[in-house]
Amino acid sequence: AKEEGPKLPSKNKMSFGQMATNYGKGFAMLQKMGFTGGGLGRHNDGIANPIEVHRRQAGQGLQDEGEKVGQDLFGTETDVKTLEELLAPKAKAKAAAEQASQGWKKNSSSHRPKVSYKTAAEVAAEKPQTMRIVDMRGPEVKVASSFNELAQSLSNDAINSLKEMRHNTRKLVARYEEKIRTNADRQKYYENILLSASTEQERIQAAESLGVRGTRSCRELAQELQQLHERLTAGEISLREMGTSINKILDERPKEFQALGALDVALSLAAPAASTSLAKWKPLVAPEEGLKELAPWVKLCASLPGANSKASRRGGLNDAGSSFLRRLSDIALLPRLRAAIVEWEPRQFEAGLRLVESCRKLLSTEIADEVAIQVVLPRLRSQVDSWDPRVDRTAPHSWIHPWLDILGRRLEVLWAPIRFKLSTSLDRWHPSDPSAFSLLRPWQQVFDMANWEPLMEKVLSRLDRSLADMPIKPDGQDLEPVKNLLAWRGVLPDDAIARVLDHSFFPSWHQALRSWLRMPTCVFDEVLEWYGGWKAELQVLREEGSIQKQFAQALEVMKATMAAGGVGAAAEENVVDSDSEMEAAEASMPGRSNSFGGAAPAPVASEEVTLSLTDYLAEIAGEEGLVFKPKKMPHNGKQVYQFGSASLYVERSEVYVAPKAASGGEVGGPWRPVSMDELLKLGKLAMP
Repeated sequence: AKEEGPKLPSKNKMSFGQMATNYGKGFAMLQKMGFTGGGLGRHNDGIANPIEVHRRQAGQGLQDEGEKVGQDLFGTETDVKTLEELLAPKAKAKAAAEQASQGWKKNSSSHRPKVSYKTAAEVAAEKPQTMRIVDMRGPEVKVASSFNELAQSLSNDAINSLKEMRHNTRKLVARYEEKIRTNADRQKYYENILLSASTEQERIQAAESLGVRGTRSCRELAQELQQLHERLTAGEISLREMGTSINKILDERPKEFQALGALDVALSLAAPAASTSLAKWKPLVAPEEGLKELAPWVKLCASLPGANSKASRRGGLNDAGSSFLRRLSDIALLPRLRAAIVEWEPRQFEAGLRLVESCRKLLSTEIADEVAIQVVLPRLRSQVDSWDPRVDRTAPHSWIHPWLDILGRRLEVLWAPIRFKLSTSLDRWHPSDPSAFSLLRPWQQVFDMANWEPLMEKVLSRLDRSLADMPIKPDGQDLEPVKNLLAWRGVLPDDAIARVLDHSFFPSWHQALRSWLRMPTCVFDEVLEWYGGWKAELQVLREEGSIQKQFAQALEVMKATMAAGGVGAAAEENVVDSDSEMEAAEASMPGRSNSFGGAAPAPVASEEVTLSLTDYLAEIAGEEGLVFKPKKMPHNGKQVYQFGSASLYVERSEVYVAPKAASGGEVGGPWRPVSMDELLKLGKLAMP
């Protein structure tokens, strides 16, 4: 019997192109042998798909179920499945069966999962699995373990929680700002269109109202304008005559003048006429001579028809007249002034002021302001840029301040370069040079605080350094640094001068005083005279509280030294027992002699003064039989001492006392500064 293949031939799963790509020469040899598709063999019932090779993973051994591979070589169709079967989830058991078996390993039994059982209480006691929440709602990614934690982080940092809102708000603001700007430009564009249309409509209405006679008059007006142009070309008419002729035409034919738009023609005729008539005009020498050429044109501006405005009711120009005069100034006046101002020296400010005032008088305030802004101000800026305070002996305020009434706040563009140059010149300035005072004082009421305060800070630093280098001795004193500092009163505030004295003068002064009082040959009358001389020198600052405290501290030191017997024998006969006697001694001093001098002693720290005053209080308490000891109760960070029945603390060489409470408390009243006599009375207050 003849063998026959299966009724259904095998089917290829890959096309000829895929086979040629994947198998190359092998597939070409197969085609040469007669393969035309389907399965192998005479009846095409052999395998139709190539045998696939599966690479075994590294270290993986043979499987206990062999090396069978579920591969369809004949291309047979599988059973058709329903939609429910295709969508049904695959069982986990099938996925577990597909995993490689571990049964071939020797100790495979040890890897089997262990089964453990837990009670309900143990399951409830276990810590729940941590939740991981990724919040990507804002510009920054946040990770939280629970919704409560996420809400807490947002409430704790309210500012950070608004980052997204602020970001979106900025984008919206930027977007709508651009829209507003675009709408504003569009509105301005349409307003210009409406204005042009309105002007054109007025011209059309004026032309329609003329009639036949008016049309004939328009031809005559055009002929007159043509004649003016011919005379201008021939050089037979000046700018003033041109303005007079235009005024005459406007008076005779106002409707025709407006209908033909003759104002623009007049403006085109004014430009060449101005260049010819004003060519030899010297505006800085004779400003009124050239401005009189424009007088008929100013009259023309006042005669132009237009809606009455506030300016016209005040006797000025209406909108049409102001616009025409501004255009006339741009093409006829300002070019000539710019050419002439190049040769002008701003230090000779009188000529510039005369020019601006003449423009204000003969033309208008608007034109005068335009001349000042467009012609004068650029020249002033150029002069400021070339000014050097180190070599130039002319102060800039002498030629800039006269323009304050005219230019006003527009001059503020000059303040920054002037301040920079003045600050540079102060780098090498010495306080003994009075030129800085005369150079800076005129700017005190002109500069704003942003430009004035940096200059004053630099002046104070130079004065402070000079005063710190001043030596202090009982005789041969050089007072020039102190006088240089006091000379700035009126420019520098008194409290700033007092701060310089507190920082650089009084520490050395107190040290010199104590050194003098420790000398065995010290005579208190000389010390008192020296003290009075300095007090008289600084009398102008007597209202400053810091200066008063410094001199009061010196009095306490002198009194303490006398009470301790630290002065010479000649001074022991003149012991001062009270503040009133000390003031009487000051009043009875002879003439103040300010001849002090010597090497500058080292500045004394405030802690050294406090220590010496505390030792002095301890000695006074021992002499008077009072208890003096530190207490555990501090006040504002200061050590509090018991002084008899009173409590005290020392701050900046002043004694602050609070009396003892009647009920036995620590403090029976407010803290207040007291003298030594009052301190003794409070300390002995409750003593038997």
